[in-house]
Parts: sequence; structure tokens; C-alpha cells
Amino acid sequence: MSELSFPYPIPEYGTEPYWAACNEERLVMQRCKSCGKFRWHPAPLCTFCADDAYDWAPLSGRGRVYSWTVITHAVHPAAVARVPYVVVEVELAEQPNLRMISNLVDCEPAAIAFDADVTRGVHTHARWPEAAGLSTRLR
Repeated sequence: MSELSFPYPIPEYGTEPYWAACNEERLVMQRCKSCGKFRWHPAPLCTFCADDAYDWAPLSGRGRVYSWTVITHAVHPAAVARVPYVVVEVELAEQPNLRMISNLVDCEPAAIAFDADVTRGVHTHARWPEAAGLSTRLR
């Protein structure tokens, strides 16, 4: 399969600002206006204080490897050409225990280590160049 058939991300309700920021090569996340904590995944109420006021705040895109796995067989036909690839759980620099899942790119699996510094990257979709996605790179 080619990159042309790789799935296009379809924003769920309430995640549109996140995907719009991705398309502008930025990383944003909901931040509670009451307690100031970031939360991932987007939700109508703060998971820390239950307040419903929030904004979308920019993030640095820096973090550390919390965990990872190497995908050795594709779960979608479009991913066959990409295996092996690395899926990483990153603890973001802005807040303890604030973690996101991402693809770790431009890295040999043997080079990955716990707590390795990473930074956000941006990739565009071959078929829909207006739809950027975020990836992660070792720093």
C-alpha cells in the first residue's frame, strides 16, 4: 500500500482546536482556567477540579520518553511500508504526568531510552498536505 491510502485524521467533537493547531504546526492543549492544569484528552470538565472553564494553551513540544513500543506488523494495510515503527508515550515538559502518545520518527529503536529528551515534529500527509500531523523526535 502507498502513503496515498493512509487514514486521514477526523477530529472528534471538541478536538477541533487541537487539529487546527496541528495544521498550523503548533501543539496546543486544554488548560483549566481555574486550577491552571493541562489535560489530555480534551474534555468538557477539568479532570483535576471539575471546573468547566478552559482555554487552549500552546505547549513547548518538549518532553521525555516515558515508554515506547516497536510496531513490527501493520494493523492497517497503509502502514505496511512503515514497519517497524515506534509508538512512544511522552511526558510533556509543562506538567508532571501529562502524557501523550505519538510516533517517534527518524530514530532507530535501539537508540531509544527511558527519559530521553524528545521534541515535537511535524509531518504532512502525502494526499492531504493541508492536514499536518505531529510526531516526535529524539533531541
